[in-house]
Amino acid sequence: MRLNSVILSVAFILVFIFCGFVAANFQQKPDPKDKGIGPIKTVKIGAIDKKLADKGNTVFDTKCLPCHNIDNVNLAPALRGVTKQLSPEFIMNYVMNTAEMQKKNPFVKSLIQQWKKVPIMKDQKLSEKDARAVLEYLRTQE
Repeated sequence: MRLNSVILSVAFILVFIFCGFVAANFQQKPDPKDKGIGPIKTVKIGAIDKKLADKGNTVFDTKCLPCHNIDNVNLAPALRGVTKQLSPEFIMNYVMNTAEMQKKNPFVKSLIQQWKKVPIMKDQKLSEKDARAVLEYLRTQE
């Protein structure tokens, strides 16, 4: 009985730490209605498209993984659950229009201040199709 209590306590602590870690990625709470700055005005979201997510995984591994990880802070914030915190339009606009969003979007500017010890995200020159694929992959990482 005592062992079960210890296991339950450890599990609770791990969940608490993980939830705090995800929330700690963003000191300023993002506005879920913020669509960012760029060409993407509306993204239609439905059931996850496995084929598109697989393509997004490949793009993510090539373009994003050098700095971002899904669960662990690398050079930049971990991205698990990011699609629950930011709008799909925001995510796509940021990866397609990085420099302008870094200059003009209040939330991105706050992230730069929070992560000022790391290099500012460079424009990855993603097409709209690749940005949508990355978004779909990130949706699988909620």
